[in-house]
Parts: sequence; structure tokens; C-alpha cells
Amino acid sequence: MKEKILKILDKYQTNSILFTNIKETSYLTGAEFGGFWLLNTKDKTHIICSKMIETQIRQYFEKQDMCIHAELSLYKTVVKILKQDKINDLLINPKYMNAADFILINENLSHEKINLIKKTGILDSLRIVKSTVEIENLKKACQIVSEVCNTVKEELKPGLSEIDIHYKVIELFAKNRVTESFTPIIASGTNSANPHHRSSNRKITENDIVMMDIGCMYNGYCSDLTRTYFLGKINNNQKRIWDIVKSSQSAVLKEIKAGLPVSWADKTARDIIEAAGYKDKFIHTTGHGVGIEIHEMPSLAPNAEGIFLTYMAVTVEPGIYIEGEFGVRIEDTILIKESGCEVLTSAVY
Repeated sequence: MKEKILKILDKYQTNSILFTNIKETSYLTGAEFGGFWLLNTKDKTHIICSKMIETQIRQYFEKQDMCIHAELSLYKTVVKILKQDKINDLLINPKYMNAADFILINENLSHEKINLIKKTGILDSLRIVKSTVEIENLKKACQIVSEVCNTVKEELKPGLSEIDIHYKVIELFAKNRVTESFTPIIASGTNSANPHHRSSNRKITENDIVMMDIGCMYNGYCSDLTRTYFLGKINNNQKRIWDIVKSSQSAVLKEIKAGLPVSWADKTARDIIEAAGYKDKFIHTTGHGVGIEIHEMPSLAPNAEGIFLTYMAVTVEPGIYIEGEFGVRIEDTILIKESGCEVLTSAVY
């Protein structure tokens, strides 16, 4: 953690940085519980928390070189520490700070003439490439979601509602001692034409279509997987569109590797779908980064900047959506390698 913090402080030319969100604090400390702030000043690391979780904090960090402050007012404690250490500025990421905390911190720092430096994406450059431990957590999350998807597929049948399937997914996650990394998307029939459909009471019918977009979180790391299944008979148009989407995804998975422009992935997938005549029916980007958040950098968008780096974790998820009829999306989470990729999700297609 200290090495990561030093890189950030050096990059932004400041002596202090404050993290208040559980996503940031868990990434840096490994603690998967919230309720505390992490303040780094020069060569000191401060944990600031309420009295309610002081015991838990001291137990978790007992073998680490931390200064622990259990106080009634977290933001006043931050100001007090900065004054004691004679620090004149504080770096924060406003994206992860709620409005009330931001206002209180800003007011108190202004009163003490301490400059507040506001930058988004502070941890992005560190989070974008995964460590060995992070990769193992991602692989486990992907293994679990793949097994859950396979189990649910075997149980799909007419009469089940979307919400029945939704809670079956959550039940299976619970049996694996994990939680969902986002609200499951179970879309059947014409609902599958809505990429972010909210699971409803619609019941599956004979020869129906079911799109499942699900993910779980293991040790703080997310997985993301989408499959589109046809129950019973599939007509020629449905099969053609499913084949186009799968060909689009396969073209990316076959060639993607470190060193390629990030924008290449979207162009490769989109060119195939556009050539098939469905240019206006692919209505989202081709994928996104995955880690401690279900959506993080990089975005596999047409205008994406930068190149793929070894050990980036991303999704590849092209789709075609025919309003009023049906939609098809196929998504896998992958790990970028020097000469290709490793597909981490393995649910049957």
C-alpha cells in the first residue's frame, strides 16, 4: 500500500491524500468493510474511524504501522492531523466522496487555509493492471459465476418468471458464500431487447429467449458474464443474429492482446455487426474493465485512448437488440496477455 501511495503523491506533487470510499480503502488495505477513512501524510498512514468500529479496526490493522484515530468527527480529525503535521494541501477524489463530506471537508480546510486538490481517477493507473493476488480473486469470481450460470441454464423451463430466475441466481451465489457484483439482469422474450432490463414477473413460455447478465464478488473482486439462451425451437432469424453476435465476440477474443489499441476491440466487434446490417442495433460499447468495481477503466469504446496492457481484466460483450422482438448479448470476462488473452468465464453458450 505504501508504495502505491508514494506513487500517487509523487504524481500529483502533494504530501497528503484522503480516501473515504470502501472501494478505495479496500483496494489499498484489503479491508472489505467500510466506515473508516484512510489519510496519508508524508510518511504516515492514518486510519480515522468512529468509536463504533474502533475494536474491529484495531484488530484488523494490529500488525500494520498505522496511526488509528477513533473520533466523533472524521472530517475535523483530518484537519487536526494536517495542522499537526504542518501540511498545506490535501488530495481527494471527489468521485468517491459524498456531497456532505465534501462540503464539510472543504469548509474546514478553507478555514484553516489548507488547499483542497480535487482529482478524479487517482487510483485508475494503479488499478488498471492486476496483481497476482487480484488475478486469483478475479478467476475465482469468474469460476463461481460460470458454475451458477450453468446450473440456472439447466433449470430454465416454461412457467418460471424472470424474478424466479433472478432470485435463484442470488440463492446460488449465497451458497457459494459470495454476493452479486451488480443486480442480476434476467430478460426474457421481448424484454431481452432492453440491455439493462429490470427482472420482472414475466413468465418464460415455450420456445422463448432468456438473456442472463450476472456477476458475483469474491474477496472484493467482480465477475461479469452474459449468456443468451433459446428454449425449445429457435427460428432462422434468431439463430442468424445469435451467430453474428458470437462471431463478433470471437473475432475480438481471437486477436486481442497487449499492445493493441483499446479502440481496436470495439472497431473489430462493431465492423462485423455493421457488415451484417445491424449498425444501429449495437447500442453500447464492446466492454469495460473489471476489478474491485464492475465497471472500471479501460472502456472498450470507439474513441478509447491507450493500449491494452498485460494483466488488464476486461469484458467483451457485443450485442444486437431488435426493439419489440428480442435481443442477443454474449459476454465474457478475460485477462489480457502478452500474446493473446485468457477467457476467465466458462459458462456454456
